[in-house]
Amino acid sequence: NFPPAVKKDVVKTRLQKQVVTPGKPAKYTGLGQSCALIAKEEGYAALWKGITPRLLRIMPGQAITFMTYEAVSSKMTKWGVF
Repeated sequence: NFPPAVKKDVVKTRLQKQVVTPGKPAKYTGLGQSCALIAKEEGYAALWKGITPRLLRIMPGQAITFMTYEAVSSKMTKWGVF
């Protein structure tokens, strides 16, 4: 099961992309209401739409961060800072 952040990303995108017409209520109004509506209209799996591009975008940056941390940590240990 994926973390709840994935669901929030889908809802955030839907909230930002919706077109609100003056005088008419917005389709998505908040996190809980949006999750329930998406699951009802499109099925629970719709809350994970777009996970592949998101992971492909996030994973390289996380790998670079991890490698940088390990390299710096190793050097600092070698120099006696830690």
